[in-house]
Amino acid sequence: MPQVLTARLRTVAPIWTGGVDRESGQARETGLAGSLRWWYEALVRGLGGYACDPTADGDRCLFNEAAFRTTEDVEEGLYDVCPACRLFGCTGWKAKFNFYLANGRGRMPVTLDRPDIPFQMRFALVKPLQDEEQWLLARTLQLIGDYSSMGGRTTLKPPNQPDYGLVQVVENIPAPEIGREEVARWVEDLLARSADMQRRQAAQPREIPHLDRFFFNNDQWLDLRAINSLLKTDPTGFLAGRVGVSKKVFSFQTGNRFWGYAADRAMLDKVLQQLSVMGVRSTRRGEEVLHEL
Repeated sequence: MPQVLTARLRTVAPIWTGGVDRESGQARETGLAGSLRWWYEALVRGLGGYACDPTADGDRCLFNEAAFRTTEDVEEGLYDVCPACRLFGCTGWKAKFNFYLANGRGRMPVTLDRPDIPFQMRFALVKPLQDEEQWLLARTLQLIGDYSSMGGRTTLKPPNQPDYGLVQVVENIPAPEIGREEVARWVEDLLARSADMQRRQAAQPREIPHLDRFFFNNDQWLDLRAINSLLKTDPTGFLAGRVGVSKKVFSFQTGNRFWGYAADRAMLDKVLQQLSVMGVRSTRRGEEVLHEL
């Protein structure tokens, strides 16, 4: 039997995992796995590493099958594979786990269409995890539960539209007893040895989320007027998004929470300054949150 890492959670707001024309109904693992990967990637980048964008041409990892066959060393095949793809998989390399959702009693299927539903995320390991990978996965879940959101429809704005995507992590997966600095060295070392990853990192667009460029607030939510006021501080339009690209500010009346991210440190400074002018207190930089993980 494979080892199974289990996280126990509870919905604070409904979790949307359906497609554009689908009902929320039964929760789909693919929707939440995508959210987990997105936050895992942002965390890796915030720690100084590289994570590819698997949806972008020219920025996808590829397992080197030829190198692996020649040396029979899996690390040779993974030489140019980013930390996120090492865990979640890429072309030629399957994910290190099978991901399942279960209800509070461990049964499937699961419906997450209202608040206060207990559920489980199960990671059945098919390949061993490195300590750094398990640390990153545990901290990704912590980040989602304590500061952010997951699933679809999180761009909807209360009070005229409902909140989606908030969870409480009741019991996280176990995290190895290693420090953030050690994990940062691991992701930095993987990048330093690969010229291909360095090239792809340099070509990534500014939309790529880095956790050290994020802002989080767990004491207040922003209504549509406040969000629009914040978006006006960015003449480049990055925060506002465009067709096919989401806004970068997400607000939840449930639980008084908002979060978002900027393209660079200068934009982040402007966002924080504007929030202060608006009388919004207790907003934290992603760097502060990183140091607590």
